[in-house]
Amino acid sequence: MDPLLHTLPESRGLCAFRELFEDTGWRMSVAAGSDHPEDILLSSDHGQAYYAVLKSFNEGRSDRVTALFAQALLEARVRAKKSHVRPAVLIWVGSASRSLVERLVDFHKEYGDGEPIAVLSMDGARYVQFPGLHFFERPDASTSSHRASHSAPPRLVFSDRFQWMLKLLLAVDIKREDLIAADPVRYRTATELARAAGVSTMTATRLLNALKAEGFLESTTFLTIVRRRQLAERWKAEYRKPALALPMKFLSPAAPDEQLRKLLKKETGFLGLFAAAKALGYGHVQGVPPTVWVPNLMAAEDWRPLRRAREAERPDLILQQPSFPQTLQRGVVLRDGVAVTDILQTWLDVSAHPARGAEQAAELEHGILANVIGDSA
Repeated sequence: MDPLLHTLPESRGLCAFRELFEDTGWRMSVAAGSDHPEDILLSSDHGQAYYAVLKSFNEGRSDRVTALFAQALLEARVRAKKSHVRPAVLIWVGSASRSLVERLVDFHKEYGDGEPIAVLSMDGARYVQFPGLHFFERPDASTSSHRASHSAPPRLVFSDRFQWMLKLLLAVDIKREDLIAADPVRYRTATELARAAGVSTMTATRLLNALKAEGFLESTTFLTIVRRRQLAERWKAEYRKPALALPMKFLSPAAPDEQLRKLLKKETGFLGLFAAAKALGYGHVQGVPPTVWVPNLMAAEDWRPLRRAREAERPDLILQQPSFPQTLQRGVVLRDGVAVTDILQTWLDVSAHPARGAEQAAELEHGILANVIGDSA
């Protein structure tokens, strides 16, 4: 018997969260040594780990749920500290109104510290802010019954692995082979796509069904993405929330560009945004400090050649931790021995940057990516 199902009385909530995290690179297990059956350890393929406290409610009264959400947050912080991981909160409710979710989000913004949270409900509402999973879904207002919500068509959610599969579907239309670490091939079936992406066939099928349901996929001889401009705008919207970032300086003032190159050859980091666009041969914006994507921001802050930039001090580089680490890391390419984000990831990342990001994104959309995500696709 599954130890989680055996331990947790809230099996419906547990199953919902298991389905949420399934095939997204996360594993769920009972927190070792815990006296609390609702405690779960979540760990990813990329070394991320969270101590999550799960709370379940049959009803969705906002006052009670908010109070117990606060309790769960405190419990998660204390227990996560003892386990040397970060805390997280999982909430399962019978019904989650928009006002309830917004109240929890507002509470978390005021009293939280960036902990991942997820709210799932029996009526189909889902709010998730987790590494690689960011969305807020409400069932159709006309869908009042639980049965109806189950029969509704799948919705397109830009999870980490879904984004990587989208890249695989689009890679064939990128006219240069060295801009993304993906083979330029066309896929006929979900099984072929799943094999290339390293996911289960069920996961690939969910993506394809969601794309078809929203009119973004034609399936004739090959799986073909259509209405790409509309899809691109939906995709870019997932990157509007800024990633965790730290402005950094080199301890030595000499030749920061050369120091950066040496640093990226030594440490696990990926050149991104405007610097990546330049390295790939499509740079348009100058004068912005280079961005380096890192798997763990806290660990990278201690890299020996670096220190935090002081207030009002121009940084030599920006360290950032990606919200979607798998799709970023799988697509990277090498330039002079330095890992650089792929052309699609670079476009996504710059699109929301406040310093001329829209300008750089437009250059890519109407240039090298015109036949991939632009109007001519």
